[in-house]
Amino acid sequence: VAMTARKVRAKAIRIAANALEASVDDLEIVDGRVRVKGSPGAEIDLGAVAVLSNPLRYAFDVAASRATQFAGPADDLGEPPIAEGEEPGLEGTAYYSPTRSTFANGMHAVVVETDPETADIKILRYCVVHDCGTVINPMIVEGQVHGGVAQGVGGALYERMEYDESGQLLNASYMDFLMPYASEVPHIEIDHLETPSPLNPLGVKGAGEAGVIPGSAAIASAIEDAEGFPIYAMPISPSELYALRQAHRKL
Repeated sequence: VAMTARKVRAKAIRIAANALEASVDDLEIVDGRVRVKGSPGAEIDLGAVAVLSNPLRYAFDVAASRATQFAGPADDLGEPPIAEGEEPGLEGTAYYSPTRSTFANGMHAVVVETDPETADIKILRYCVVHDCGTVINPMIVEGQVHGGVAQGVGGALYERMEYDESGQLLNASYMDFLMPYASEVPHIEIDHLETPSPLNPLGVKGAGEAGVIPGSAAIASAIEDAEGFPIYAMPISPSELYALRQAHRKL
């Protein structure tokens, strides 16, 4: 998308430069108009540029119709409507094949509280430092991290697949499968680092998986720190944590 957008932008600049009789180096695109830098009056709408890129199309407004070859006398042959070497239409196509995959980096830190009597597990604080390369849309990236952390909390404390002796799944519906609600997902503190990847034009890395993968390990480590014994299996429920306490007290 980025490579195609750059091609379309460059084409719009070239077409506008011809219409405005200006150098491409002197033009900029601002608020849907191509204009000469430092000369606000010398400008052209992108809509008119689109018509100029394919003047055989019907022009739907006065400004655009003036850009077509139909605006002049019928016997005025002039220059061809599309410059030699250009293709009609303000559009483009680009392909990118990455040489190898990129990988995001980051860390999760969790503070938990375990009830000394009921073994209830409560997440008090959850922090994420995340590096997915160039952040194009911070809100979307934070949403991906939030969703990943919620999934990680589910995998660590709630979501369990139960099977019977014949391998039949016993909790295949949302009536039986326990998932965290908004009340169980903690407030998530996020900090973004941006280390652009050299492997693609935008310098981006993955962001979707980074929120979920460390979750179980981080929460298990926090429970281990609170309880003083290792956790070997997740998800872990309060009843299982209580049983582990009793087993370690007998050792």
